[in-house]
Amino acid sequence: MKGTNVQVSLIGSGFMGENHLRHLIAFPDVTVVGVYDRLASQAERIAQKYGVPAAPELEPLLKKSDAVVVCVPTTAHYEVVSHAIQCGCHVFVEKPFMHTLKEAEAIDQLAKTHQIQVQVGHVERFHPVVRKLLESVRMDRLVMAEFYRYVPLKKNLDVDVLLALMVHDLDLMLACSSRMHARPQKILGSGMVVHPEEMNRGLADHGLIQVQFDRPFTAVIHAVRTGALKKREIILTETDQTWVADLLDQQLHQYTRKGLYSDEVEHRTVDILPKNPLQEEMRHFIDIVKVNQKPEVPLQDGWEVMKMIEQIRSVWNLQSIHDNKH
Repeated sequence: MKGTNVQVSLIGSGFMGENHLRHLIAFPDVTVVGVYDRLASQAERIAQKYGVPAAPELEPLLKKSDAVVVCVPTTAHYEVVSHAIQCGCHVFVEKPFMHTLKEAEAIDQLAKTHQIQVQVGHVERFHPVVRKLLESVRMDRLVMAEFYRYVPLKKNLDVDVLLALMVHDLDLMLACSSRMHARPQKILGSGMVVHPEEMNRGLADHGLIQVQFDRPFTAVIHAVRTGALKKREIILTETDQTWVADLLDQQLHQYTRKGLYSDEVEHRTVDILPKNPLQEEMRHFIDIVKVNQKPEVPLQDGWEVMKMIEQIRSVWNLQSIHDNKH
């Protein structure tokens, strides 16, 4: 590393960038060496607010950084991440990993060539309820997983509901299935553009998929950014019990039948130690940078989610991810 502390720079100073910066400056083993944004006034405002330097140029900032946190729009991920890797920086990049599969391939090769660690910002992996849920469920008895993510649209985004919302639950679904040694076999479902003049640039704003696996296991994912309901819930069904995880209220409920054919059910609320998922995610990133080890959510996981998104686009009959050339 370039100093006693991990030298970290923030690229992109919007909503998520500011959230990450708030945690980074609180870590005693981190020095934030600069904030860069193409909109210089935005970088200067955030830098002044948190007492860190604003960087007028990207490359000099990267050259004095051990690691970078990338929070730029998805369409700019490839440009920034590839530049950071070539400057020798370990990278945290917000989800979705890249905008295209070809970009994901190129970053994978670059990271291998330069021996750089890349962590993808699937923050739900660090949610205390999700962690407890995945520790508790009996994977050999799991028969169904349901994911509900309703987040009313509050800003104009450059990506559709797949890349903005469903990406989280696709990652969690694949995390479950990998523990079960189950592979997706068939995808059913639909996605829809809703009133493009009112909503989001004519991009799909809500969708539903059902995924069948190569064993008796099915997953259903709802992603909705229309309407007004806020909901983030996971329901995992085993042969004789059900787990309900409320990610907004940080609660986990276990329902267990008293007998094989009994309709009597025992309920308990599982004790969860409250933690901030974003803080846990940033702490993990700093720790893996210090020892140069593979992160818990490596770029390969982000790539697998993107592959599934491409399959879903085909099923939904939506425009596929453009194949950019680099």
